[in-house]
Amino acid sequence: MIWSGRAYVAALSLVLAGLLPCVVQAQTRASQPGTVSAVSLAMSNAASADSTRDIEITLPSVTVSGAPRSFQVVSIPIPDAFAQVMKLEIEVIPRGDFVVLGPRTRSLPISTRNRVGVTIGIPANALAGRLIAAEARFTSPVSPTLIVPVEIDVNLVRQIRLRPGTGPINAQAGSDVILPFEISNTGNAVETVTAQLTLPTGWASRELHQTPLVVGPGETLKRRVRLKVPALSSTGSSFVQIDLRSGAERLASETMTVEVFNSSSIGRAAGPLVSSSVAHAMDENGRANSLVTLSATGALYDSVRIDARLSQGSASGGAASNAFAHLGSYQSAASLSLSAPSGQLSLGNTGTSFSDLTGLYPYGQGALLHLQHPGWALLSMGALSLAPVGSTERRPMVGLRAERQFGDARLSTSISHLADAGTSPRSLDAFGIGAAVPSIFGSTFKAEIAERRFLGGSALGWSSGLVRTAGERNEELRVTHAPGGSDAFARATDELMANASERLSSRTSVSASAWRTSDATSVFSGLKSNGFSLRPQYAIREATTIAIEARSYFFDATSRPSPSNSGGGFGSREQQLGISFSTYLRQYYLNSSAYLGNVTRTVSPVGQSVVTDRTPRNYWTANAGWSGVGGVFELQTRIEQTRDRGGFVNQQSMVGIRAEQLVLPWAGGIRAEGELQRVNSFGGENSATMRAGIAVPIVNGFAFKVDAERNSIFRSASGRVPWIFAARFEHALTVPMLRTPGTSGYVYEDLNGNQRRDPGEPGVPGAIVRRGGETAMADASGKYRVAGDARQPTTIDEASLPDGWSASGTGRGDLSVSLSTSAEVELVVAPRSGIAAVQVDLSKSHVIARDSAGREWAALMTGPTTATFQSLPVGVYKLDFDLSELSEPLVPRTPVPLLIVSGKDSKSITITLDPRPIRMWNGSGTRGSTQKNEVTPADKKPDAPSNQNHL
Repeated sequence: MIWSGRAYVAALSLVLAGLLPCVVQAQTRASQPGTVSAVSLAMSNAASADSTRDIEITLPSVTVSGAPRSFQVVSIPIPDAFAQVMKLEIEVIPRGDFVVLGPRTRSLPISTRNRVGVTIGIPANALAGRLIAAEARFTSPVSPTLIVPVEIDVNLVRQIRLRPGTGPINAQAGSDVILPFEISNTGNAVETVTAQLTLPTGWASRELHQTPLVVGPGETLKRRVRLKVPALSSTGSSFVQIDLRSGAERLASETMTVEVFNSSSIGRAAGPLVSSSVAHAMDENGRANSLVTLSATGALYDSVRIDARLSQGSASGGAASNAFAHLGSYQSAASLSLSAPSGQLSLGNTGTSFSDLTGLYPYGQGALLHLQHPGWALLSMGALSLAPVGSTERRPMVGLRAERQFGDARLSTSISHLADAGTSPRSLDAFGIGAAVPSIFGSTFKAEIAERRFLGGSALGWSSGLVRTAGERNEELRVTHAPGGSDAFARATDELMANASERLSSRTSVSASAWRTSDATSVFSGLKSNGFSLRPQYAIREATTIAIEARSYFFDATSRPSPSNSGGGFGSREQQLGISFSTYLRQYYLNSSAYLGNVTRTVSPVGQSVVTDRTPRNYWTANAGWSGVGGVFELQTRIEQTRDRGGFVNQQSMVGIRAEQLVLPWAGGIRAEGELQRVNSFGGENSATMRAGIAVPIVNGFAFKVDAERNSIFRSASGRVPWIFAARFEHALTVPMLRTPGTSGYVYEDLNGNQRRDPGEPGVPGAIVRRGGETAMADASGKYRVAGDARQPTTIDEASLPDGWSASGTGRGDLSVSLSTSAEVELVVAPRSGIAAVQVDLSKSHVIARDSAGREWAALMTGPTTATFQSLPVGVYKLDFDLSELSEPLVPRTPVPLLIVSGKDSKSITITLDPRPIRMWNGSGTRGSTQKNEVTPADKKPDAPSNQNHL
């Protein structure tokens, strides 16, 4: 007993001596209740073992960092005062929503008294900053309780969500529109954001000053902005972008669609735009060139659009062609294209592709017809190939492809006869069949076989592939064997290709591709190529991305011997590794990329050894500028380095500045463009480009353009670099459509539910009417006029109707709306005669209301015996009942009354349900009579005791 007391006193002295600095610190902490009194109690009752356990001393905290919804392992040091205590326990107590994994209480042996690890779970709703997550309590029978707080420095999570209001947003040209939206802070800190609007041209905000919004964690704010829609806005969809910014950082962004209606934009003035022009340009040798162009683009009638082009004249030399291109004039053969949602017809210069095996990219002069339907498609082409330079020879190109949907599978067949002329003519006669069927992991498996006949013979070709497209994840694998190769309208004789594009997270994406081809032509006995590319990309912020790309290309060719060439081979391999950076802020942008690599070229003349030359190739490019409705202004630079076989480094650099369609506000709508560029080439050869041009609108669609350029690549016969001048005079006119588009009618209130407009039934002003992608708004009398495909039905957007009103259906003329109200059907089960009331659970009853047009509404069971129709338009309805799921067979008593809805007040009718008739039979199997709601009286005995009545 004396020994134990001495040991206790010694241990307590050791503890108090080791904790003296902590005690002094604890005495100064007024924020911790009981700390001072506990220390005083420890000093005054040091000789009492029982009271020692009640003493609590708080030590300095242990702090770690962590993110919400994560686990952190905290290493807590054991106080030195407990190094020799025989028995020591630790208890970890979590605070708030923090969680402690594993046992909370444990004993600590002397051999492991250095540190103790604790795993703490940080809750998802933890706010940013330092928080007390738990406290570790060290206890021993011979010492005070020591408390070590555990602090978690919760990482800042900035997450703002912007949600547009539900339902479509409609506006009338010349009026205001309100855009509702919600801002939610799903992060863990208070955010101060400002809503920044990007509006269509001419739109304006009614709010002159944007007040910053303070959003707390977990808080949702509802806001709306009022915008002014210009009176000249055309009918269709306009887009408003809302950005939530905190300083320069964009935290959230959303694009809202506003359907604008302008009655004056639908009519005979909305036809195709017809443009005509006369252009003149000088070439590098001073010769004059002229080019006359005529084009018509736009809606011909309803949903049919026209794109027609015609040019007359010539451009001799590259300088004149380049000058015409700057003015927007291009030399081409006459062409006409008519397109509609269901198909396309092209005349003149035209081209298409039938399949990988029956012909890729035939192009000539003729006709192309493409018909599209949800269940089938047809593609046909008939043309003559383009005549090669210096020849008039042209060869026929004819092909047909048909597709048909059968359930989930799509079958196709194609036949073609293709040929062209020239020094290396191509030829193909092919017939193929193919199919596309759903496959694993949401992919589509495609396969085709075809008989191919070409100049060198004939053979069977085949192709197969696996394609998956799911949002931002795309994968494709294709294998093709096309005998005849590129000389028979194919990419190559053999081809293996794989592409993949994956979004790994909201900020990270990766794309990769690989391919291998082999081919043979009339010029080359062997053409081989392969390569790959890999590009991971990371979004530092929404408008800023950085990417790393690795790529490799290989090409090898072996030429056939000819009278002028003994044949041989050559090849090239290029390998590159680079990084690119892209960012934009409003209308300003910056793009830059840098690559390091090398190029290996080989030449193998016939009968000689292979000559190999490997040189490095490094380059850096950057462009920065401004882009908007007022034009484009950009700075450009490029630096490229290589090294010759002697080891000398050669460098080529380019710097430039360009402007396109730049509005000069002080010049009354004149647009200017220009370019300055200087290139310091390899070997000390330098070149420069200077160009300037203006476009001047005159009156009534007339305009004048002039352009002047001095480019070092265009030299005269004497070797000098001349100025190339060009001018264009043009006129643009919008002509009426061949047929006035649109359908007219009234949106009216169908007060009696007969679905036809009767005298006294008013119109519904402001109702939105839709057909396909077209939108219209009813005027003050309810009249509307909507464009679009006349074969499609016209519908009313119910979001534009007053509360309680709903559309009565679709149509092509007058459209009715009805006031909807609720109606209740009370179900009553009739008792059988002489038997207590039948107890049946009616919650599984199904009540259906059907109007005169056959449309159905289903009721909800809102009570034990009550079926409620939440919204029924005005009208008369027949009631049908499905009682098959009830435990007792019931039938509605006939005649079933009609449900009549005539106004805003709720209607209620009662329907009686009768039990099924009871059939009675005796035990011998002889069926007795059938009585409805009747049974044998209880006091009447049966004739024979052996017979029994069964209900």
